[in-house]
Amino acid sequence: MKTAIVTDFLNQFGGAEIVTHQIATLFPQADIYTMFGEQQVMDTYFEGHRVIEHPKIKDSSWRQKHYRKLLPLYPTYVEDFDLTGYDLIISSSYLWAKGVLSRPDTLHISYVHTPMRQAWVKYHEYLQNENDIGKLTRTALRYVMNYLRIWDVSTANRVDHFIANSTTVQKRIEDIYRREATVIHPPIQVQQYRDKHKGVEQKEHYITVGRLVPYKRVDILIEAFNQSPDRELYIAGAGNDRDRLESLVQSDNIHFLGFVDEDTKTKLIAQAKAFLFAAEEDFGMSPVEAMSLGTPVIGYGQGGTRDYIQDGINGCFFEEQTPESLLQTISVFEETEFDSQTVKQSVTKFDEAHFRQQIQSFIEGKLKD
Repeated sequence: MKTAIVTDFLNQFGGAEIVTHQIATLFPQADIYTMFGEQQVMDTYFEGHRVIEHPKIKDSSWRQKHYRKLLPLYPTYVEDFDLTGYDLIISSSYLWAKGVLSRPDTLHISYVHTPMRQAWVKYHEYLQNENDIGKLTRTALRYVMNYLRIWDVSTANRVDHFIANSTTVQKRIEDIYRREATVIHPPIQVQQYRDKHKGVEQKEHYITVGRLVPYKRVDILIEAFNQSPDRELYIAGAGNDRDRLESLVQSDNIHFLGFVDEDTKTKLIAQAKAFLFAAEEDFGMSPVEAMSLGTPVIGYGQGGTRDYIQDGINGCFFEEQTPESLLQTISVFEETEFDSQTVKQSVTKFDEAHFRQQIQSFIEGKLKD
């Protein structure tokens, strides 16, 4: 069976690329289509696969810095890929990958990380908070996003079966596309994480790890710890919101670590009292990684966290994205005992081996239908 795997970009190795990599391991002969990729990512994670980049972007010297400016063109670009020779198409989509064209008799299964976030659930935030853009550009983007929403809904009919990465995304697919989806959570290296830093001495700090961008709501953590100078907060990660976040700090108990290597990151998380997660995410892989290390999570109680935080067992929820709500939950957390082995055990079902088994069973079942 000739198989194509389609994904939006391969210019970094984040959650969507991890999913694409795991799917590709199940189909070693599959061709991979993407708008463009970075050579290191393609060589490291997709070795042995033929990777086809869009010709109008592949040879562009400014693609890494300016590729976002091509936003209105990507729906047309993804339709340029000629997939008429394939029997099975698997798209890994958070933007437009699900919109590829195929023969009517080709089976198209789409793993959706979220319907296009910028055009739907984060639309107003995208226009107002995450872009240093002028009035004219913002006005133009409003019309571009309107077009993208129309195109995004219309292309849902090109997919035979949807997979969602969380119950939150499953609900979005139902609400936006009016389609059913099966939930298969993203793959986490649970087994590898749980064996790291065994017996490490627990310290008193709290930690968050991730990209420093506005929607991650690290500002809530900072404002909360400004009001609680006896508690230590470590913030690991880089991003375009760092300067603004640093300007909010009013106490010396808050420490920006910048980018840290994998071993340093996992050790700091394993030593922490809790991992803090203030964003409303589609899923959120870093909290599951923290729990794989035995560290409980204090997370905002909306979005993907509902799929893995078990209140009082492996973490706690705070119900409002405010410093006051977070501090109230931290106080409750500090009065609750958590067993690191129980925390680790609670996330075994998210291991990457389980993900591959679920994906393979799902696809095989649809091929038999």
